[in-house]
Amino acid sequence: MAVREEGSRKRRKVERTIPAHSVSFTHSDQLRHLLQLSHSSPFEVKSAIDHFTDFLSTIPENQDSSNRARQLKILKDYCETQSSTSHDQVDFPDLLSIWASASQSNDEPILSAVTSALVQFFQTISSDVDFRDFGLSLCHSLLKRDQLRILDKGLSSPRSKEHITSLCLQLLTEITSFDGGALASNVFARRDHLYRRLDGILAQTASESADGPRFTPHRAALEFLSANLKYLDSTSKSELITHGKTLYSALRSLPNEKADIVIRFLSTLEKSVLEDNALSKQIKSRCFNSGILSALAKLYDYQAGSTQSDGIDRVTGVRNALHQLLLQVCTTTRGVLVPQSGWYPPGTSPESQRQDEDMIDLGLDSPYYFDHYSGKVPVKNGTLSTFIQTLRPESDIQQANLITSIFVAAPELVAEYFTKKQRFLVPPGDNPLWRGQFAFLFSVVQLPVPPNCGWHGKASTPPPLSIVIESIVPRPFDRSTITKCLRINEDIMTMSSTRLLTVAFEKLDSVVRTFERAFSQSPLWSQASRKLINLFVERIPVLQDVITTLQSLGNDKEQVRTTVLECIAAYHRILPSTTAGSKFDIGPTLSKALRTREPESLDTESRDILDEQVVHLLQIADISPATKWFHKSITDSFSLIVRLLQCCIPSLEGAVAKQSIPILRSMLTSKGILNSSTRSLEALIQSLISTKKWQPEPAAYEFLDNCITRTMQRPAKYLDQLEQMQQMVSDSKELSLVACCVAEQWFFVPQKEDEQGIKNIAEWIARFFSALDVAGENYRVMMEFRQEMVKGREGNEKAGAALEKAFEKQRKKSITLPDLGYASTLEEPESGNLGKNGLPAESALQQDLNDDDVTTTSFPPPPAIPTSLTGLERWNKPDFESEIQSGHLASLLRCLISPSQETRIQAFHTLQTVTHAVEQSAYDERIQLYLLLGEVSETIRAYTASRGDLPPPSIVAELAIHMLPVIADPSSPFYRKANRFLLRSPSWSIPHLLSDLLSTTFLTEPEADDTELSSGGSMNAQTLEIEHFLSLLTKSLRTETDMDLFRRAHVFSRLFAYYLTPICSATARREVLRLVHRATTVRGGSDTLITRAGVREWFAIAKGLRGHSGQGAMFGEIHGEMAKLLDVAEHEVRRTCDGEGIRRWEERKPVFKDVRGRGDVECEEDVAAKVDGANEDDEVQDDN
Repeated sequence: MAVREEGSRKRRKVERTIPAHSVSFTHSDQLRHLLQLSHSSPFEVKSAIDHFTDFLSTIPENQDSSNRARQLKILKDYCETQSSTSHDQVDFPDLLSIWASASQSNDEPILSAVTSALVQFFQTISSDVDFRDFGLSLCHSLLKRDQLRILDKGLSSPRSKEHITSLCLQLLTEITSFDGGALASNVFARRDHLYRRLDGILAQTASESADGPRFTPHRAALEFLSANLKYLDSTSKSELITHGKTLYSALRSLPNEKADIVIRFLSTLEKSVLEDNALSKQIKSRCFNSGILSALAKLYDYQAGSTQSDGIDRVTGVRNALHQLLLQVCTTTRGVLVPQSGWYPPGTSPESQRQDEDMIDLGLDSPYYFDHYSGKVPVKNGTLSTFIQTLRPESDIQQANLITSIFVAAPELVAEYFTKKQRFLVPPGDNPLWRGQFAFLFSVVQLPVPPNCGWHGKASTPPPLSIVIESIVPRPFDRSTITKCLRINEDIMTMSSTRLLTVAFEKLDSVVRTFERAFSQSPLWSQASRKLINLFVERIPVLQDVITTLQSLGNDKEQVRTTVLECIAAYHRILPSTTAGSKFDIGPTLSKALRTREPESLDTESRDILDEQVVHLLQIADISPATKWFHKSITDSFSLIVRLLQCCIPSLEGAVAKQSIPILRSMLTSKGILNSSTRSLEALIQSLISTKKWQPEPAAYEFLDNCITRTMQRPAKYLDQLEQMQQMVSDSKELSLVACCVAEQWFFVPQKEDEQGIKNIAEWIARFFSALDVAGENYRVMMEFRQEMVKGREGNEKAGAALEKAFEKQRKKSITLPDLGYASTLEEPESGNLGKNGLPAESALQQDLNDDDVTTTSFPPPPAIPTSLTGLERWNKPDFESEIQSGHLASLLRCLISPSQETRIQAFHTLQTVTHAVEQSAYDERIQLYLLLGEVSETIRAYTASRGDLPPPSIVAELAIHMLPVIADPSSPFYRKANRFLLRSPSWSIPHLLSDLLSTTFLTEPEADDTELSSGGSMNAQTLEIEHFLSLLTKSLRTETDMDLFRRAHVFSRLFAYYLTPICSATARREVLRLVHRATTVRGGSDTLITRAGVREWFAIAKGLRGHSGQGAMFGEIHGEMAKLLDVAEHEVRRTCDGEGIRRWEERKPVFKDVRGRGDVECEEDVAAKVDGANEDDEVQDDN
């Protein structure tokens, strides 16, 4: 026994003293003799195999190219001697025989050594093309039955022998990957032997930590699975994916692996499965089912090993790789995302709607409109629905981003998600979990509205509102929850809740606008808007709760106050109906904010915050009916309106001024303080701008405030005073009423102010009157006021002298009114009316023809279209009789045809408000006015839906404006016909509108009797109706679209014929010529008159027309005024037409060739007949 033990010790000594790397090889025979060990001891066999393995491992590491080439030559020669010569033989027979013997004798060291040597051999030759054939042959040898049994036995080893399992898996990985996966399918074909243990190995809990040995059975199995996913063909890969729980087992244990292994495996899934176009959608869905997605999501909680110095970077790398993969899987059609219909759940069909003439329209209450999805919402993306329920967005921002990205790709999931997540996990409070939940839900509210609500085209019915509301205000944000947040006295809670409400209001506004754009498809959209607003109001706090929060804020919380004010402004701006009952006057808050921002020493950051507050406050004050603009509190020196004016003066380009000036214009003109038809506001602002030698003192502002308040309280008094002065000076030009009050109150200034105050006020009055003069107001009346103020009263001689000096000083200065950048409703010449010299076209024509005042008085431009709603947006308790008489409502209607799309949209929304106010008013003619405005709205809505961004034709707005005074006056001769027109249909057919009006005017008997004139006699009812209609036409021709409608309705041909009749009055002829002149100001209008209406030939006939004398057409006198107007109109046609285009047109028409060939003009009847025939041919071609 002792001898045996000593021998054993000697053998172990020999093993230590003969290291493997001490042997070198110079010839392939050495390798062949090394592995011929049939009669050697196990120790010698293992030692020889280790020598071979070491030799293989040194080849890739050898940096000397000559030595490496020599070693590869030795290995190549050895492989040639070991290559099989027939199918029945195997390569490496010596090595494989040793491997088989070791397997039979359960000699684990040799079994492991041979497997390791084979792995090393493949790793060595994989990058050398010279070994390709032998490598493939060796792979075939290893996949034969005897070798498969050895591999199967190794894979079935117990966990105590897991190193054998790892080596077998490594060998299979090398075989699968060799030559770009040439034999991957061959390996998979032996899956009954090689894959049956794979699920169990992948499901094993790793015995080592993530920092353990390089290869464990689990890591080797992951590498083998990755190689299969990478190199298998689509059929085999599909079978592998659908086989058992292989993939799920691999993913479930990934959190225990190294970061680089995890990232590499995730990359394989993305590139080899997700981006493999050969795999079907069904297979990818099986690969990434909800269970696998949930297993992947656990990697969001991946933790690096404790021994990794760069653990944080590794964790970030894993999370980023996972997030990128899940985004591709869940939000693209390459993954599991199924095309869906957004807010329309499966089973709904918004394009098919039953229509039955006998059916009563119940709108959204109809049984055909199903909206019962508050409890359960069917979805097409069931996999994603199940998966996102397992995520924890409240604790991980990447998981929250993943869910919101899925919601963007599949909007149908939003409502379904919140039917299962109806409550917060914790009550409101400033803790991390609550903040995480709130941030996630806030991001859901911020999601964009899906185009067409998710439907693939324009749907005729709106989506179920129970689904829509979840995307605007998710279910956890109910009224009680948000109210609790508002009542918690913490800045973060207040800012979060109010900011949430602001974003929700903006989202609601976006959805309602989407519904309104779809309104032309079906009236259900309008009803859906109202119901959606009601659902929204039920979920948000009442305005008073937000106002209470504002009032509870401390003076030092300016940033919080800004956020709360933004929220209150959203209430007023988007849902003004919810604020109608509020009695909260925001005026004192606004006034305080304006006073706070006055000091010049205020730092930039504080001023920016205050400016933002003021903008929100102005939005609130402008809409709120409780705002007291002209009230002066005890603590304030000025009223709110004057304080706002004072605030705008220093910076007219600032945000506060841009928000304030429209309000100032609206308030001061609507109350009659300033004139609405001149630039009176610009004049007032110019008078208050400081100069080097003068600046307005508080006394001047107090005087102005007093005058504004008095004018607002007693406008009738100053209006009577102005009318008396206009009669006195024989000048009816308008003047702002505040100027009358200034002249009246000047006499009381010396009693209240000192000498400096009197001087400052006097200089301001002089500046104000001079600015009003520049603005185009009544200069003569102002000069009369000046004389009265300078003359003054006894004892006020010094004040009068100061005022006279101020006027004389101001007279020497030129004044330029500021450009406030806001278009007013003034009637100014259009740019299309400008002549070549830059003057209006009519003025240029006066110079050419030397015809004084003819064009200006006879061819005035049509009323200008307002380019903004300045002064037209306030309709609180309107007096519709005065609104019609003043033209206020007419200006609003003209905004509907504005070139600016934004102005048209704003005007349309304002018109809806006005229509509702008409319905609720006590106005005597409210029914007719309600019908008129409603028909205009429907006409505009239908036109916008079909023509997109193009402005509607002018006839729509002008016809409505034309009918306003008619329906307001039951005694009007057109009252009955106007009412009959309103009862015809709920909207107007624009293409047929002019034709219908022409027919009813010229071909239908008038319904009224002849009108008695105040000067005696009577006026023919037919003539009166035609003149009334012609005045409408002259205002309805502005654009090329208008001209096209006139051409298609043959308006000019009919009017030219009527002009030549004896019954045509002089007034009607003027209107016809005015319409011709209007056509010349439109692009292409003169060409249309020449080619389609024969206007040149008509001019020739009309010039010879004589006044009706009862003796025939050739008797009587030619009307001098008409002749001049004809010359003016003819000149404009010639000047504005396309001469070259007309010449080419004439060459194509035989009638003109005949005329030129004869050298003389044919008789008027012959020319007219031929021109009419040519026009008819053109019209037929155009219609075709």
